[in-house]
Amino acid sequence: MAIPSFRHGSTAVRRKNLTQRFMQKVTRCPMATSVPQIQPKHWSIPILVAGFSAPLWLGMYEPATFYVLNQHLAVVPDQAWALLCLLGTVWCLFALTSPLLLWRPRMVLAWICAAPAAGIFARIGKMLPNNPRPLEVLPLQTVHLIGEPVYLAAMPSGHTLTAFAVATAVYFSIPTPHRWRYVWLFALAAAVAVSRVAVGAHWPADVSAGAALGIFSGLVGVTLSGKIQEHHLRPQSWLMRGVALFGCLSLYVLLTDDMGFAMNAPYQIALSILLLACLHILIKRSLSRV
Repeated sequence: MAIPSFRHGSTAVRRKNLTQRFMQKVTRCPMATSVPQIQPKHWSIPILVAGFSAPLWLGMYEPATFYVLNQHLAVVPDQAWALLCLLGTVWCLFALTSPLLLWRPRMVLAWICAAPAAGIFARIGKMLPNNPRPLEVLPLQTVHLIGEPVYLAAMPSGHTLTAFAVATAVYFSIPTPHRWRYVWLFALAAAVAVSRVAVGAHWPADVSAGAALGIFSGLVGVTLSGKIQEHHLRPQSWLMRGVALFGCLSLYVLLTDDMGFAMNAPYQIALSILLLACLHILIKRSLSRV
């Protein structure tokens, strides 16, 4: 009489146990479970940025400063500036940070919590009168233009505000001993700010104001995300399911909207593939009862 084999079943059990052990290690990881801490001194950072950049956002040296930057930055390939502009959009940043949803969701929630404050600042600023874009007051032939021309509602730069809000939220969501390794996040956000001048979309005043407001918004987001309880970070929670739904919207936008730069299409497709893979895993986990 043949003896039934349990090899397949035991292999499945071992694989499940290994997966559970791995997830337990990830859960115990300090960067995964620690609640971000904002100290009072950190709130002085956006004030200092606004103070040091006051000559810019007050427009004291315009349009000379714009011309100098816009013309000298033209030596860099247009594709580089277009790609940096893409990094200043919510849709792109959600795709880039989507892997964190699987291991460190609080980091993503930190910058999502910063979005309302950033949106309010951007909307109020763009409603101000006498807020023209460079192309509204400067001859078109004197501006190095990349992508589609944009008009109206210059200050603050929404791309810059978004980039600094996300950089700040992610940076301060990292435990203090590890933060110094990620200072480059602010350098990347600054590059996004410069790109908005390089493509002819904003004055230096607009991006300097966007940087200060973005840092403040990021700190607000970190503070709010720290109040989210651990059980809401599980994939099965309705909060994370809502985040997954927003991810689906981001995927749709990346696939259907060139956001002013048709040359970014290959990068948007690559980001869509990354986002789709992460959403697949997140949704699969959210439907699991474990």
